[in-house]
Amino acid sequence: MNTHHIIKLCDRCYWDSTTETVKLHNEIVSLTSNMTKVLKLLITNYNKPISSIDIFFHIWENFENEYKPRNVRNLISNLRKRLPCLSIINYYGGSYMLKKNRESHPLFTDHLIEILDQAKNGITISDPNQNDNPVIYINHAFADAFGYLPEEVIGRNCRFLQGDDRDQSALEEIRQAMNAQKDVTVTLRNYHKSGKLIYNEVTISPIFDKKTQKLKYYLGVQKDVTAIQQLIQQIKGMV
Repeated sequence: MNTHHIIKLCDRCYWDSTTETVKLHNEIVSLTSNMTKVLKLLITNYNKPISSIDIFFHIWENFENEYKPRNVRNLISNLRKRLPCLSIINYYGGSYMLKKNRESHPLFTDHLIEILDQAKNGITISDPNQNDNPVIYINHAFADAFGYLPEEVIGRNCRFLQGDDRDQSALEEIRQAMNAQKDVTVTLRNYHKSGKLIYNEVTISPIFDKKTQKLKYYLGVQKDVTAIQQLIQQIKGMV
């Protein structure tokens, strides 16, 4: 059976270019004529922004009134309500773009945690939508580097690794970056469970929900740079 006319829009949602219909969970979604026109235009221009005025004249070819951006906004809004799984991006100035569905290889998805667990650098994932941004995942490298079992870390904020050593300028850099929801890389003085000092080069990155653009997680990647820092201190002592 020829399925070249079937385009995947998102999970379990498909566009049939022959019949110009959308199926979601194997059921045809009822769309108005104008919704169908704008969806077809967005699909044809996947990953390319289309100006509101171009959409307007594509949909209302014989429209006698002047161009009204509100008509396009309302149409896009109604399409989103009918197909909330679609990733339709708004751009400042009145342009819209349909982001193409990115397939994940099933084997990669199934083994993602295994891949993270085998990474050489420490990895943490925390949840900023819970009180005090607790850690919800650590990999083996993190556990080995700091000597803690997962159950001793999960549910706690990573600041416990600083112990009583809170007078660090890098901590303010982290706070500012997290308030601005931006990436940050700093070197912290952290401590092994045994009390041993570890210089930890950590990169913290915000992870956003692809559909709502709301902050969902923080990804932390840790690298032990103790040997480098000790060498720097030795060199400074010799000068």
